[in-house]
Amino acid sequence: MALCEICACSPLLKVEKKGTYFYWFDYTDGLGGKHVTQPVKFKGDTAKLDTSALGTTFKSAKLFVMNKKTGNLAILDYTPAKDQKQAKEIALKDDAFSYVRNVRLRVIAEDGSPIESALVEITDGEGTPMAAVITPADNGIATFQNVAAGEVNVKVRAKGVTKTVDSDIEVPTKRATPWFEKDVRVKGDVDTIPAETVVSPETKTAKAESTTAGRQASRVDLALQMLAGILLLVIIVAIIYAVAKAKGATAEQALRKLGVQLPDTATGTPQAGTVGTGPTPSSTDASVCPFCGQKRDALGNCACSLQPSVATPQTTAAAAPRLVGLTGTYAGQVFTLGPGTKLIGREPECDVALVNDNTTSRRHATITVSADGYTIRDEGSSNGTFVNGVRIQEHKLSPGDEIQIGATRFRFEA
Repeated sequence: MALCEICACSPLLKVEKKGTYFYWFDYTDGLGGKHVTQPVKFKGDTAKLDTSALGTTFKSAKLFVMNKKTGNLAILDYTPAKDQKQAKEIALKDDAFSYVRNVRLRVIAEDGSPIESALVEITDGEGTPMAAVITPADNGIATFQNVAAGEVNVKVRAKGVTKTVDSDIEVPTKRATPWFEKDVRVKGDVDTIPAETVVSPETKTAKAESTTAGRQASRVDLALQMLAGILLLVIIVAIIYAVAKAKGATAEQALRKLGVQLPDTATGTPQAGTVGTGPTPSSTDASVCPFCGQKRDALGNCACSLQPSVATPQTTAAAAPRLVGLTGTYAGQVFTLGPGTKLIGREPECDVALVNDNTTSRRHATITVSADGYTIRDEGSSNGTFVNGVRIQEHKLSPGDEIQIGATRFRFEA
């Protein structure tokens, strides 16, 4: 193909639906080198293409335009206008976005375990062949990019594989996620990775839904408990009022019988909870203290004017850091954390062992207690570690922080 001189003008890109998009170029330079330009983001339905990254000469250029929300792309050949003053408008209909940016095929054996290694070959919706290699580091997942949607043929080549069960799959343009994921089953005696080291997309979704349902149920339970407490208090007050009224006592007298101090209606001074009035110390006798009721001595001192001995302050040892279960599987349980690094996980050997929670990873997270403070770190868990509702990798803890591990929400106390 002949080399093309790039024009000084910039063509206008127009899409059918407004949204957030990215575009970039894939091209060959004048010396035959392959290049990809940096993606450019734009919002709305129009953008002026920046073609300066293509250089002064190029050939075999392709324009990629991706819809951020759907993860679908439009791919077309790009040729600059010969007339520098008349750049052509590039208009893209919605059906032009017929490629899927990321297609992830998880190859599994008959028992559901991910395959250890394989060569995965596909033919996409336009008949374009593609291939991807699976190694132990890929957890059984073969990743393909810019795959034409439609019926895709899959062939798995690996030692011991006798048949690709899901040899024909459908890659749709309308999906719940910007990417496409699918399990591809194979038959045969193949080497696999232990299933518990990898969580399939379907399992992740189920666990996430279970965790969300658990949180919602906990909130509902707490609200019902609060409502029940209020109703019980109302019932108790109503019973006390009814009993007092039946005995001819007022509500004020009933409350005073229970030991509640109420202000005197005349002076505003709190009175002891007694029915009727009793003798009070004379406020006109200067020899009697109006506070303690004792006689003053010659110097005017009484019992309440004597200086108490100074008590020696008690030193309370700082409470050890701990996790208090608020909601979920371990609600109400307390785990004390000593100094150093404490491992939290499903394994019984963990310092904080959550063996009854299947949504917790075997080695989920660690909390380090040191002179510098408290730090929590996620140890590559499947469902993540959250502090105050935000997923973290490493976070400095403060007393009162709420930590979500698996299906249990803890409060950190120190």
